[in-house]
Amino acid sequence: MKTYLDCIPCFLKQALEAGKMAGADEKLQKEIIDNVCALIPQFPLNSTPPEMALKIHRLIKRLTSNNDPYLKIKRESQKKALAMYPYLKEKVKKGKDSLSIALKIATIGNIIDFAINDAETVGNGLESIDQQEFGIFAYEKFKAALHTAKKILYLGDNAGETVFDRVLIEEIFPGRKIYYGVRGAPIINDALEEDAKEAGIGNYAEIISNGSDAPGTLLNFCSGEFRNVFFDADMIISKGQGNFESLSNKGYPVFFLFKVKCLPVAKQIHGKIGHLVLMAERN
Repeated sequence: MKTYLDCIPCFLKQALEAGKMAGADEKLQKEIIDNVCALIPQFPLNSTPPEMALKIHRLIKRLTSNNDPYLKIKRESQKKALAMYPYLKEKVKKGKDSLSIALKIATIGNIIDFAINDAETVGNGLESIDQQEFGIFAYEKFKAALHTAKKILYLGDNAGETVFDRVLIEEIFPGRKIYYGVRGAPIINDALEEDAKEAGIGNYAEIISNGSDAPGTLLNFCSGEFRNVFFDADMIISKGQGNFESLSNKGYPVFFLFKVKCLPVAKQIHGKIGHLVLMAERN
């Protein structure tokens, strides 16, 4: 996905928020914004938003000397999500179609995105599971791909969301080899190996770092080991907008699973902000 002009205000908002998270005072926050504004003319719009965000967040880490500004809020997200796990499993157990319910739960977990949403928005969204529905739901294609898949790569997104991913992985892992991809270094509130382990995903999937600190899956930045798993997978389940922005329109065997949070992505998929999405990259 290319970068839209509408993405630029979002970059500035992210930069200011990350600076605050990192403990920057007002003077340093201003320096961060000044530096990001100086970067904007260098941003080619044919690059993906995660490529731009990567440069911005590396800049913020350097200026603040804080390598993980979102650590505290990631811990809080994990704690809240783990407390919800029994409730989420009960929703799946009581549903008429457990796979469909698990897909919905995993997608709703994508609300846990502090690059775009604040804490109040996240909390309210997680408490309204029954009121949320899919705007795009390629369910039959997903089931058909799942039926023949032996090796699945599940691309994680955010800390806390990992618990919601576990609910879906538990539904699909029997008889299959599943890899769960995480970021190689801290970036925003994206999931790292320790977050996936804490969520219990290691009981059902092999957790693998992509070797990158980009807020998405930029294959040119990923490790050779990760790329080998990526290209060997029969099926890829991609969580979150960052992974969608990185991997869409490239012809990979990917199913994108996310909640639409901004206008550029809504335009890209001909959807609406707030929609839950399960869509296939290949027709």
